[in-house]
Parts: sequence; C-alpha cells; structure tokens
Amino acid sequence: MIKINKLYSEPEIFDPIFFDYGVNIIMGEKSDSTNKKIGVGKSVCIEFINFCLLKRIADSRLNLIPKNNTDIINSQIKLDIDFNSKSITISRSIKNPEQVVIFIDNDEKIFEKLEDASDYLGNLYFESYPANTKRLSFRNLLQPIIRDERSEFKDLIQCYDTKKSIPVDYSPHLFYLNTGLEKYNDIKSLNEDLKKKNTFFSETKKLVTKNNELKIQDAKAHLNELESEVSKVNKSIENLKNNESFEIIQEDLVKLENKLSELRTRQQAIKYELKQIDSLPKPENINENEISIIFNQFKQGLGDLVEKSLEDLKGFKNKIDGFRNSIVSERLANLKSELSKLNEVIRKLDDEYSDKIALIDKGDVLRDLKTSISVFNEKNRELNNLRSLIERYDIAERDKKILEAEKVVLIADLDEQFYQKQNVIKSFRETILEIHEKIMGNREAHFEIKTTKNKNVVDFIMRTDDDGSHSTERMKVFIYDISLMLNSYTKQNHTGFLIHDNIFEDDDSIEKSLNYLYKYNKNSPDEFQYIVTLNRDLIESASRNGKLLFEIDELRRASFTKEKRFLGVKYNETK
Repeated sequence: MIKINKLYSEPEIFDPIFFDYGVNIIMGEKSDSTNKKIGVGKSVCIEFINFCLLKRIADSRLNLIPKNNTDIINSQIKLDIDFNSKSITISRSIKNPEQVVIFIDNDEKIFEKLEDASDYLGNLYFESYPANTKRLSFRNLLQPIIRDERSEFKDLIQCYDTKKSIPVDYSPHLFYLNTGLEKYNDIKSLNEDLKKKNTFFSETKKLVTKNNELKIQDAKAHLNELESEVSKVNKSIENLKNNESFEIIQEDLVKLENKLSELRTRQQAIKYELKQIDSLPKPENINENEISIIFNQFKQGLGDLVEKSLEDLKGFKNKIDGFRNSIVSERLANLKSELSKLNEVIRKLDDEYSDKIALIDKGDVLRDLKTSISVFNEKNRELNNLRSLIERYDIAERDKKILEAEKVVLIADLDEQFYQKQNVIKSFRETILEIHEKIMGNREAHFEIKTTKNKNVVDFIMRTDDDGSHSTERMKVFIYDISLMLNSYTKQNHTGFLIHDNIFEDDDSIEKSLNYLYKYNKNSPDEFQYIVTLNRDLIESASRNGKLLFEIDELRRASFTKEKRFLGVKYNETK
C-alpha cells in the first residue's frame, strides 16, 4: 500500500501540502473564462504529485511551464510517502527530469534514468509477492489510480488526455482484479505477431497476384505451366550437353549465328539502299522543237553574248544526263551484284547451320541455340521468382492460421480464467451495485468482463442508471475507481490511494460521493486515501444546502485563489 504524506519543494516555491487517510480536498476557483490556460493551480498541484511518482515530463503539464520561470524549473519537487511500511521521499526537478533521487529510510539512491527509478520502485512494490507473479511497471500500476482531468472521465480504461493516441491497456485493471493478466499479455503479444504476419501475408499476396489482378489459383496454375515450359527447354539443352561434340558444335553454332547476324544486317542495308535508288526521279525527256523555241528567244534577247549553238546545248544536256545515269547505273549494278553474292553466302551459312543443328537436335524445342538458352534463363528466372513468392505466400498463410488458432485457444483459456474467478467478478459487481445504490439511489447497474477478438482482447462492460449523459459517465468512472480501491478482493493488489482531478461537475454528485467516502472512512479508518480537486463554488453550494456530513475545512488540504495561486505566479502554458 502507498500513502501520500506530503508534497513540498526545495527551495520552496509553494506551501507544503499535507495529506491524510480518507478524503483529501484540493480546492480552487475556476480558471479565467477568458483564458483556459491560466488557472489557480489545483491541477498543477496534482501534476507535481504525478511528477514525483515518475510521470514522464513529455506527458506532463509541467512541461508547459515557461522556461523563464527559473525558480520553478530549478526547484526540487519532493513527495513523502509510506511505501510498504517504508518511509520514502522521491525528489525530481523540471530542469533535469530524468534524474530521480529516492530517500528510503534516509538512505539516498540516485538514478540518472527515469526508467531505472521506475524499475526500483516496481521491484519494491512486488517484493512481498511470489516470485512467479506477473509484474507491471511502476507507472503501469498507477494508470487507473491517477486520472487526468483531460481524460474527461469518459472511459473506465482510458484515463489519459483524450487528444493523445495512447493504446488501451487493461493490464493494471486485470492485475487489481487478480485474474487473466498473464493470458491477456500473451494474447496482446500474439496480436502483435499476428498483425505483422497479416501485413507480410497481404504484401506477398499482392506480389503473387500482381496487385490483386489475378486470383491465387490462377497464379498457381501459371506456375505449373512455367514448370512444364522450363522442363522442356531444359531437357533439350541437357540432351545437347550429353553429345560428345556438343562443345565444338556449340562454338561453331555461335560463330555461325554471329556471322549470319552481321550478313543479314548488311543484307537489309543493301535492300534499303536499292529501294532509295529506285525512288530517285528519272531524267526528263524534252522535245527538240521546244528547246529550239526557248533557245532562240534567249538568243534574240541576249544578242552577241550568246555564241553557243543549239547543238552545243543539246550536247551539254546529254553529257549531264549521261554522267548521272552512269553513276546511278554503276551503283545499282554494284549493289545488286553484292546482294546476289550476299544471298548466296547467307543461304550456304543457313544450310551449314541447319546441318549442325540437325546433328544435335531432334527439332522439338531448339531452333536457335542462343535464343533457346536466353528463353530458358528468362523462363527459369520467372519460374523461380513465382515459385518463391507462392512458397512465401503458402508459409505466411499457414503461419497466420497457426497464430489465429493459437489466439482462439488463448481466448478460450482467458474465458475459462474469468469463469474460474467468478467469485471475484461477482464480488466486484456487488461492490459497484452497493456504491451505485448509495450514490444514485438504486441498483440499476451492471458490470461484466468479456473477451473480444479485436486488438483490445477484453472488454469491461459497465452500465449505470441513465447511461450516456456526460455527468453520468463521470459518475460511472467514479464508482468503478472507488470499487476497485475498496472491494475486498481488488484492494489486495491496489495501491490504496486514488486521485481525481476535477471529476465532479455538480454539487449533487459531490455531496453524495464525498459523503459516501467520508462515512466509509469513519467506519473503516486508515483503509484508503482519496485526493480530489474541486471548484470552490460547487463544494460550497453543497455545504450551504446542508447536505454534507463533514465540514469542508476538516478535509481541505489546500485552497487556491486568483490572489493565492499554487505557484504564486500567473503564467500562460506554452504550446
């Protein structure tokens, strides 16, 4: 059991606050309506307690205190607690939040890492438990014990800032109920493995089915066809390799293929050039009378400047046409001659190639050795890749089914554990009904635990009168938390204290809830510690109505106003 005794600081930045068993009220005025980030300090007071109980600075509102408030940042925040009959002081500073100093019965222990301090206090908490007890971290233990006002008290399990995406964790709740914790953790771990397996399975399936364009059966059918194709090509190549003259013939074939490739390239080039020559325009035949008329017209206009005769002009034209025809005809003849010889060489090489192929091939598969080997390699790569993917898919599917089957068994085992612990669950439900009757005036409530197939593994189902309204949901959380702390079974593992920051919204819920706890503490003193922050107007309204069984000053441990703030200064929280 843990009992909080005193919150203070060195050097002093706020007045020390002393706590006792039973109800402890930290009271304050509402925050300024014009600026929700400025308050009188009651929530920050709770944050200091939480900070000393090893809350990470990144998750704390203390991280939002402006750094120019050096007195606050540098001060050592201290918390005196009774911890399993030991007197302990925990000390931390905002400036160096990772360092934790723990005084245990005046023996100082310094931890440079928050995690190490948490391990130490966790071991201290479990030192009286059997060695085989499933343990939780120290902070995990406190998860349902200190409710942040930013959780809005909407959910039994989620007790953190609603803006933070923190996974649901039933571990501490199952620990306090002393049932199913180990199986729950096993299923959570299996769920993580199953999630990874499902991701791997889905990615592999996409590869096999070409991004789901094919069905798995079609991919497997294609694999069979590929195996057949590769087998045929491989068989022919193996037959070739068994021939004694294979290496020599293979070398000759490769040379012939290369030579034929070169010759066919030249053959295509010649054919192309012949086509180009054939498309050239032919020399134009001009009538001699037309030439004479044109020539005489020019001669009359030019006079003595033109001395050439018509015969000279004809002779010149014939020379030009003859020269052109000579060049084209000669080139044409050469190309045709070369093509004829080239065709003859290619024919002979083709015959030679066919003869060599005939020596080593039956003609079932191979027609071109180089091409066939290339096809074999490509098909073989495709076959190996597809075979590997399908094997991966089959293994992933099998592994996934094995994990799913294991999960079914574990969930059945967890169900059985809940059944075996029905006396605990029934007792806890009865405590909820009793508190509900005392506060809400009836027993119209219900609580049960069920297993689920989703990632949460379990579900705590609690129903109360007038379910769903904002204030009723808060009372549901209050009743659940108080039951967890006071039930005869669950209190055996419980820390024995509970902190609620601004859980109450009306004077009626304050009156009935605090009256119940006050009366319980009177009948069973020193059994629990409840620390709650309240707004002055609500508690004083309940007091004026004469409904409270106690005097406010009797339970008030601290009171903050705009004139007397917790930290003595007014500041805006940083982003």
